[in-house]
Amino acid sequence: MLNANRVTLFVAMAAATLSLVAPTQAGAALPASQIPDLVQPSNGINLGSTSFYDGFSTLQPGVTVLGYLRENVMNSITGSDGQDSPAFKDPSIKITTAVMQISAVTPISLDGNALGFDVLLPVTRIQSHFGSGGRQLAANSTSFADLTFGPFIQFKPIIADGHPVASFRVAFDLIAPTGGFDRTKDLNQGSGYWSLNPYVAWTVLPAEGWEVSGRTQYLYNFKTDNISNAPTIPSFTFNDGQAGQVLYSSFTVSREMEKGFSAGLNGFVVEQLNNDRINGISLPDTRHRALYLGPGLHFDRLPDWGLNLNVYMPISTHNYATGPQFNVQFIRPL
Repeated sequence: MLNANRVTLFVAMAAATLSLVAPTQAGAALPASQIPDLVQPSNGINLGSTSFYDGFSTLQPGVTVLGYLRENVMNSITGSDGQDSPAFKDPSIKITTAVMQISAVTPISLDGNALGFDVLLPVTRIQSHFGSGGRQLAANSTSFADLTFGPFIQFKPIIADGHPVASFRVAFDLIAPTGGFDRTKDLNQGSGYWSLNPYVAWTVLPAEGWEVSGRTQYLYNFKTDNISNAPTIPSFTFNDGQAGQVLYSSFTVSREMEKGFSAGLNGFVVEQLNNDRINGISLPDTRHRALYLGPGLHFDRLPDWGLNLNVYMPISTHNYATGPQFNVQFIRPL
């Protein structure tokens, strides 16, 4: 449901950097290992922006407004080996994203389950600074990011002994390339391509006061000819690219400390399923992988309002711009 921002982060490989200073002879095929990876899955998908009690939502027709504020402070860019990439010196990328989500439940009942529709519009500010002696990545300042929209079905809670013990929601989101995209910049709010982004959100209440939730999402990225800041390489032309498919999931475990207030652990995991492609060529060792964990708080004053606060710290990352992440999610039924 949430696509906080579509920041396409071009993590150049050392081999690709070398190819620019030692180009292939005219007419010779450029090895896949020397082609820069310029179309990648975004770091701006819903990575932990939704968290506690995610599987629960209203079944009543009406509109709910959700607001998100996400701050990423990226101070490391790792390669496929999980170590800091030698192509960058002292990287610093700060991404601030505000998202408004309108979630509407229709009067249509599917055997008691609710049919609804979501629209999410993010605004993102990107700031970047890199030390001398390494590659520089120019940022596209402030702009709208890509629009996310799609239908969902909120299922009736599962009841045992008169109490809800689990709840689920499924959605089929589309991400449209409406965000800011400057071909002269490396870091953009918009991805430049369409994506399919279905998900399943769930919450289980295993014991009194305890909550376990998760949201498992799949990202399929379509081919695009929007490639920003492509280098000039003799005998090679960037025609199109396609970011790899991604499976990722957020998860939480929390304990209610007092009525309406819970504390717990939150995290997310990212696994790219196939390599990125340029001109149909699969680029080796370009899959993204990440695991983040941290503490979180949940405040429940619904039906008036709800609030989630999350901190995420990187545990393990590969081919990833990484650093601490801070989230606020505010829920207000109208």
